[in-house]
Amino acid sequence: MVVFKRRSSFNWFFTVVLAVGLGLITLLSLAGSLGHIHWLLDLTAHFKLQYLVVSTSAFVCLWFWHGCLWRRWLLNLSLSCLLLNLVDIVPWYVPSPSVVAPTVQLRLLHANVLVSNRDYERVMALVKAVKPEIAVFQEVNAGWLQALEPLRTLLPYMYAEPNAAGFGNAIYSALPLQQPSVQFLGQTEYASLVAQVSKGGQTFSLMTTHPPPPIREELFQWRNQWLAAIAPFVRSQTHPVIVIGDFNVSLWSPYYRQAVQAAGLKNTRTGFGILPSWSPHRWLPWLAIPIDHCLVSPELFVQKTQIGRHIGSDHRPLLVELAM
Repeated sequence: MVVFKRRSSFNWFFTVVLAVGLGLITLLSLAGSLGHIHWLLDLTAHFKLQYLVVSTSAFVCLWFWHGCLWRRWLLNLSLSCLLLNLVDIVPWYVPSPSVVAPTVQLRLLHANVLVSNRDYERVMALVKAVKPEIAVFQEVNAGWLQALEPLRTLLPYMYAEPNAAGFGNAIYSALPLQQPSVQFLGQTEYASLVAQVSKGGQTFSLMTTHPPPPIREELFQWRNQWLAAIAPFVRSQTHPVIVIGDFNVSLWSPYYRQAVQAAGLKNTRTGFGILPSWSPHRWLPWLAIPIDHCLVSPELFVQKTQIGRHIGSDHRPLLVELAM
């Protein structure tokens, strides 16, 4: 009798915990689409993969836990939450049509090195292993520029705007950087770099940009203005465009979706998966989210996009191979 009561109490306790957890995950899954109402709601949009894992785990657990109270109701709720997040994730794994015999190919590397990171050798080793024609680095300061100077033997053309506060950018290229300039998107505090690059008779407009993280409402507004300013930049260009950087926004934020749609660009992740690129700590990989992006004009074909190995930063590098 005592054993039965204990089992009944445990069953009740874990059922309530599961119900509350599933309800919370479902609400968070829905809240991300309401980011235009409040900046905190936008933050909930970034963890679709985590919501999917939790709801899938709950569904599997309930499927085999026949003694669970409210089992049918909780199964339906977990399945609904699972599908709600699945429809936002699966399309990123659907491959794009292949291109036949591309005439021009371009390999890019993007890395937010983390301004406080001093693991310079890892970054240098990555560049030597990947052999990109263009390498873009963010969060560079004077110390990082000095450490990266040996790259000039591989990538002799360089344009940089260092920033001690952590928002400096640098472009290293094996191809001449034509008309390099500094531009400010949305406001005047953080710089973006722009240059023209030509290869095989084709010219590309390259921009690297790094809006502030939306950790308070003012920065949230700045980031959104920044994203909205990408479309006017794209329309002002006469060549195919490549916009690459740490956008501090994930694939599922309504502001990201609006910016990409208005600019008429595509994310090179399409067909290669969501590829989470940032986590608050290396020992918390299950919190990783995709906030480093490469957006390109539709006429550019993406041969490969992948995440590179750790370089001592809270971001992992983004490796992209384009063709035209």
